[in-house]
Amino acid sequence: MPNDGVCDFPVDPAQPASRTPVFWIPELSPDVTELREALADADDPAVVPINLTELPDLVARLDEDEAWHGFWRPGSSAHQFWLPTHPPDGRATYVVILPFDKLLELRAEAVLRLWRALVGRPEGRRAHDFPQQTRDRHILILRALDGRADGASYRTLAEILLGFRGRKADWENDPRKNQVRRLVADGQYYVRGGYRDLLHYPIRLAKR
Repeated sequence: MPNDGVCDFPVDPAQPASRTPVFWIPELSPDVTELREALADADDPAVVPINLTELPDLVARLDEDEAWHGFWRPGSSAHQFWLPTHPPDGRATYVVILPFDKLLELRAEAVLRLWRALVGRPEGRRAHDFPQQTRDRHILILRALDGRADGASYRTLAEILLGFRGRKADWENDPRKNQVRRLVADGQYYVRGGYRDLLHYPIRLAKR
């Protein structure tokens, strides 16, 4: 079976989607920081021991391969980290596995924000959030895809979503005809697995 990148963990259906942890693997999401336990000199003033398992409001899961996923929301933002094995109980020191790949900039940002949160500093703004225009378009994509699945014609979708008004002859030459078709096509692409492209916005790794 292809790897969709998420783990099949049960969640509370009554919990709002924005507050529901979704566990990803580092290979697919640059927001997931891969950590490994490492020995360090306890007398080194630069060392920052961390008790990962006792972080407040932590949601942790073990997958079938015994890899450990942590989802931590210390405030308004969330952080996610992944270890190949369960971390030790108590304080320990860790290193970050940071692939030198096309997503390095996004991975480094996630690491820095996590580190700031762990040491009690302001995390700073997440630099690769979707702009409002992009969010609005994805809302249209979802609505167009749902409408199409319910049997709505492209013209009906354009009337409801894009404000088209006119006769059949007007519809044939209206730019919103192609626009609404593109919304549906984009939605179908995301359903087939393209949604993973959104995890590393604004970096594009491959042509569609």
